Amino acid sequence: MPENICCKDSSSDAKEHLYGTVPKVDHWLLLEYPEHWEKDSLDKSTIPEEVKEELNKCLKSLGNSRLQLIQRELHKEGKINFYYINSTEFEPKTYHFQFDKYEELLELDLINLIENGEINNSETDEKIAIVCTHGAHDTCCGKYGVPVYNELTKVEGISAWRTTHVGSHRFSANVVMLPEGIYYGRVSPENVAEIACIHLKGEIALNNFRGRCCFRQAAQVSDYFLRKQLGENGLQVNGIYEIEWVYEKDRYEYTSVEFLVDKLNLVYSVNSMVLNSAIKVRTSCTDSEPVSMPQFYFYSIVPYTPEPAEEQNGLEKNS
Repeated sequence: MPENICCKDSSSDAKEHLYGTVPKVDHWLLLEYPEHWEKDSLDKSTIPEEVKEELNKCLKSLGNSRLQLIQRELHKEGKINFYYINSTEFEPKTYHFQFDKYEELLELDLINLIENGEINNSETDEKIAIVCTHGAHDTCCGKYGVPVYNELTKVEGISAWRTTHVGSHRFSANVVMLPEGIYYGRVSPENVAEIACIHLKGEIALNNFRGRCCFRQAAQVSDYFLRKQLGENGLQVNGIYEIEWVYEKDRYEYTSVEFLVDKLNLVYSVNSMVLNSAIKVRTSCTDSEPVSMPQFYFYSIVPYTPEPAEEQNGLEKNS
């Protein structure tokens, strides 16, 4: 592998699979910061230290959470936008706040608002798309993310934001649709509008689909395989909420995940094999050597009719 190859080309040349590459995230904090982002974006920002501490405290309390700095233009004046997003499997929600200065976030008491339900007063139906353009973190993010963001701003019905590192820059450009928590990778200026329009219809664009962050890796893989295999057999299951997680078993060399497809009145057991050193890629443009990455391969799908009020012994979805 040439030493100067970028991580995006390294991944594409190795034919690395996109599906099953998303971190599990239940809670998102999006904070507008219209200044230059350093590699360590929050720590090196000019946001007051006590606000940084409060944000980190919230992340720790929420668990399975991410903070993203967002912006539309540099040195923008006016209100500071802040979003709290809960990316659940079936009822994801977005809540929007605005501040005159960052210190006002200290008065918000986000955790208490969530616990007592008062946060519902700030719910919004915005369809948000964040595009990683964090060039200081990895060259590919800036090079490929910015043109995609520029095209996405032209799509009516989408609230587009540039954002800091979302993970796996080798899949640039990376786009995350919120509140649903759907990740797309290898997005281009040519296909981003189509992906956004498919999303606005409540469907998934399978060709660039990395996964839903409400699932763990095994379920993300099986989600992709189930939709793909049913589609090839003439049974289109494109809707985001047309399948429901039931059970999963994740082992070193194989995974088995069950999903209910309500409109077909069937549960599908989706089985895949794992090759844990299938390929080698550069995960970052600064990597000196490629590293081994696991790949998941479809094995079988077994349908069965669920029994009424059948009790499942699956893993807890949000653990």
